[in-house]
Amino acid sequence: MHCKRLICLGLSLSLLFSNCSQTFAAVKAGTYFKVQYTHNKKKYSKKAIDARYNNSIIKTNMPGFIDGSTSLYSAYWVFGRCSSLGTKYTYSSKTKKITLKRSSNTLVMTLNSKTAALNGKKFTLPAAPRKIRYVSKKKNYIMIPGEAAAKKLGLNYTWNNRLLSGLITKKTAGSPSSTTSSGNTTNTSSGTKGTATKITASASNYSIRIKKPAGLSASSIVSDDDYWNKRLRIIVNGNYKTHFASSANRTIKESLTYSTSYSGGKTYINIKTSAIKGFSVTQTSSYIYVKYAAPKSMYHRIIVIDAGHGGSDSGATGSGYAEKNMTLKIVQNMKSYFDKNSTYKVYYTRLSDWYPSLSYRYKMANEVGADRFLSVHINSADSSSAKGTETLYKTYKTYAQNVQNNALKGMGYSSSSSYNRKLKYRTDLAVLNGPKMTTALVEMGFISNKTEANRINSKSAAIGNYLYQAVCNSF
Repeated sequence: MHCKRLICLGLSLSLLFSNCSQTFAAVKAGTYFKVQYTHNKKKYSKKAIDARYNNSIIKTNMPGFIDGSTSLYSAYWVFGRCSSLGTKYTYSSKTKKITLKRSSNTLVMTLNSKTAALNGKKFTLPAAPRKIRYVSKKKNYIMIPGEAAAKKLGLNYTWNNRLLSGLITKKTAGSPSSTTSSGNTTNTSSGTKGTATKITASASNYSIRIKKPAGLSASSIVSDDDYWNKRLRIIVNGNYKTHFASSANRTIKESLTYSTSYSGGKTYINIKTSAIKGFSVTQTSSYIYVKYAAPKSMYHRIIVIDAGHGGSDSGATGSGYAEKNMTLKIVQNMKSYFDKNSTYKVYYTRLSDWYPSLSYRYKMANEVGADRFLSVHINSADSSSAKGTETLYKTYKTYAQNVQNNALKGMGYSSSSSYNRKLKYRTDLAVLNGPKMTTALVEMGFISNKTEANRINSKSAAIGNYLYQAVCNSF
């Protein structure tokens, strides 16, 4: 499972209420309570979280909670009883089908399956719906991916870490939709790949306001956080260079360098700052609003992922592999999961074959005010029989142990096997000494061991997934 929003759906049916604020015996956000997964009978103590509609808590009989790094909410109580959302819910115990309807949209999910359908068109959910038992109440509820469900039904959904809440609102014509880039190109009209922010650009809060040409749709505009070059790129389909280059079509409130260019059928608006900044981009039918500030001010959770070596520094070599390529492959797989997760802002020291200096790596992490730093490496030894996974640390042993546990899972190793080289305390490494945040360096295995090198290469997707989970779970 990953770090996205989920919503849990009660099994029983009842009449829809006329509002979302009926008083039920919900657990206060931040309070721990016990749940049991009915598919594996495992019990867990979970911290309660809320779902909110228009900033008011939606009262429920089943509190939300976070499963590892996945937020869960009571969806029956949200989608079935909060009639303000305009949603309807049914569940068939015979077919295990969960159906949510809103306006012309029909979303159908199946218990224990990631495959769902919106209006008959199949897509993959971030997690399978599950039946969960609320231990103290001795009642079962069904878990579904809430962010996906809300957005598929045409609702806005954002996560607020300070409130421990998923915020659900209705979309309105002409209203801005918040997006911020996680190092990937982002659609500024939908925000589906954006990062949850503390600050949102708006008509009353912006660093720069850019007037849109008449008739230019929101879907024609995306943004890309090019933080390596300390700039935000707004990319527009079509040739609008003359329009966007005109000073009459922009209002700048804060210090930045603005330029435009056109190539390959696209217009590029470059907003360059003096340091790495966090960005929020929103649109109305008339304007693009951009707000920037220090990343720590903009984002709730910041992560820096470092693919070891790169460029002229190949790192260790052996068994037909180069460490720089193997670490990059793992990190790119991690990115594929973070790109789907709106909870975290993730910066990468590199996503291609170039060499960032050691000081560049930790200075970037310090500059953006990262909460977590993870450096990915592959080990080597004179003996071809050396094997196993280890994680290096200096001050944050708990985080390192979390990384080690998941790295072993990614490799398919048991924690009790000889492949578990455990934690290693190190004081001589720049990427452990330099960062001012929770830090670890994982050595996935030995490139000098042909069998293990082949395993790392073939399991890079699983390794990326488990390391992604390790970082998310550390929060």
